[in-house]
Amino acid sequence: MAIARPQTQRAAVTFRDFQPEDFPALVEIWNLTYPEHPTTIEQERFEWGNFDTTKYLRRRYVAVDPSGAVVGEASFSHMPSSHDPERFGMWIGVHPQWRQKGVGTALYEHLGGQFRALHARMLRTWMRETMTETAAWLARRGFRELMRGWESRLDLGSFDPARFGNHSDPPQRVEIVTLAEELARDSDAIRVLYELDCAISPDEPRIDPFTPPDFAMYRDWVLNSPGSMPEAIFIAKDGDRYVGLTELFRNEALPDTLQTGFTGIRREYRGRGIALALKLRALRWAKPRGYREVRTWNSTLNAPMLGINVRLGFVKQPAWITFGKDLASGALG
Repeated sequence: MAIARPQTQRAAVTFRDFQPEDFPALVEIWNLTYPEHPTTIEQERFEWGNFDTTKYLRRRYVAVDPSGAVVGEASFSHMPSSHDPERFGMWIGVHPQWRQKGVGTALYEHLGGQFRALHARMLRTWMRETMTETAAWLARRGFRELMRGWESRLDLGSFDPARFGNHSDPPQRVEIVTLAEELARDSDAIRVLYELDCAISPDEPRIDPFTPPDFAMYRDWVLNSPGSMPEAIFIAKDGDRYVGLTELFRNEALPDTLQTGFTGIRREYRGRGIALALKLRALRWAKPRGYREVRTWNSTLNAPMLGINVRLGFVKQPAWITFGKDLASGALG
């Protein structure tokens, strides 16, 4: 157990390894930090258990006050879809009642020894652009902005599918089916969908090169997570070939809200209206089922998909920023 070094105005906290019984406290910290994007204990348990620690490294710590209450956390891990053994995604969260007391800095310093021991070269972390104090905190430690992504939301109550006419019909020879239908026909359809995802993901604007995630992690996320909805994953097929997809997932913390996972089309099939047809089919599925809102996220560099979303009526929200830090110099900052 490491103890935070005493400093002026720094709270007396200690660190220990994360334990599953910490989930309620950590979910509370997340939900207080991102009240518009809440999570649940069930979702966090799934994500923790679904991470392949035989292939990817992951470490997680909590900060506790003198009474033993969890007041913050620090974690980092490899990123399966952009895997580099010396690159890590990082998250630090502190309970609002314990902010401005040096807890976040102490957690960051605690991670520093881990990064040095692992010879880490690159760090990545994320925050909403409205969190200006967090951005300044990161900048003081040598992080710089790498990319922005728009969050966009569609009010299904005001969405009128009729105004799009027959645009929900795919081009000739292409049909739209659901993953649920495909699984009923062929239990191996999830692997075919995985192969499609891996084929089109490298073309999505990104900072770091794409690497295919572990298939078992992908399968369980799509089929077995708390938000899984195979009936709301729509696939474009040309004959037996999968050529495009769009995904909707439930949000257990916001039962009236759906989240878009990924929308993509094979290169040779782009520019034919398939992406718009897939998105329309998904929205026409969601509207009569009582959902209030659909959310999606896109890089600010992804002009084609942003254009489709604007056309559908999605409204841009504050952006999410990816920050990065190069540790090659050996300085943690």
